[in-house]
Amino acid sequence: MSRLPIVCTDTDASLPDLRAEADPIPLAARGTSGFPGWLADQQGRRLKYLRLSVTDRCDLTCRYCMPPEGVPASPKEEFLSFEEIVRVIHVFQHLGVRTVRLTGGEPLVRKGIEKLVAMIRDAGIEDIAMTSNASALGKKAKPLAQAGLRRLNVSLDSLNPERFAHMTRGGDLSRVLEGIDAALEAGLAEVKTNAVVVRGHNDGDLAELVEWAWSKGVTPRFIELMPLGEGAKLGRGAVVSVAEMKASLSHLLIPENDPEYRTDRGPAGYLMARDGSGRKVGFIGAVTDNFCHRCNRVRVTARGEIRACLASPSGFSLRDALRAGHPNEEVLRLVEDALFGKRAGHEFYVDGVDRHHDVDMSRIGG
Repeated sequence: MSRLPIVCTDTDASLPDLRAEADPIPLAARGTSGFPGWLADQQGRRLKYLRLSVTDRCDLTCRYCMPPEGVPASPKEEFLSFEEIVRVIHVFQHLGVRTVRLTGGEPLVRKGIEKLVAMIRDAGIEDIAMTSNASALGKKAKPLAQAGLRRLNVSLDSLNPERFAHMTRGGDLSRVLEGIDAALEAGLAEVKTNAVVVRGHNDGDLAELVEWAWSKGVTPRFIELMPLGEGAKLGRGAVVSVAEMKASLSHLLIPENDPEYRTDRGPAGYLMARDGSGRKVGFIGAVTDNFCHRCNRVRVTARGEIRACLASPSGFSLRDALRAGHPNEEVLRLVEDALFGKRAGHEFYVDGVDRHHDVDMSRIGG
């Protein structure tokens, strides 16, 4: 099989001149101006967004994510160190990545997470984001903002304390709401909420979540249940389609023909408020409103495995390459190999395909 180059030379945007930096990473190709080209997969999708998990540990065991007993946590020495994380980020920087999102598990349980954010900022990444359940955010929001965190997505499946506790298996809603308030007070540039909508659980809560978020200046988003790990066990009948979600919110939102629908940097499509306020609601429909054709993300797990897709059950170990003393050229080849095999789609609910059922979202960084 002939291999396709993963670095495109026809970049249409300027990148900083990295040639003067120490230990430059050789590239498969360069733009005509001498700058690195954009990282791309064999489908031609530009990969500019790195989702980097910092831990597989979490202080909640949400029903669609983890089994009741939780997932055995990896030994700490198996996680990438902060210095290794920054080196991985440098590799992706040289390939055009400019956005880094820290995930988990729950990233706030990683000791010294504020220090890591500052190290990533000092490495030259300006767009640093995080996905969190916000249970521990109350005291960390201000230090994180000072360290360079710009954007935050918070998991919030319901505003009903009992329903929230049921879906998270014991989560305290008041702590999450306090965390969101702390993030807003800290002056983060963008705060969004993510609700995984599960039929028979929180599918009647959408309007309340929207109106509450809008009152806070927060953008609410709703996510279709994906058949990954525990989510697969809930069954296809538990999936509430994006079309159903939009219908339930039709009194609040402009219809589908809204020209702003597909303008976000990530997988969500957005509909604007009917009242002309400029407020919006996001929808992520991995099952019925597939966005694989425009996926721009690369994932690295807390143990340093590069995953081309959330649904991928395995990946190459960048950690092992780093600790074995491999030069940057070899690390780059591992990235190339992993992304060359990125599939055109995740193949959810395709007959005979169930490899994603064994994926633990907390280990990959959902």
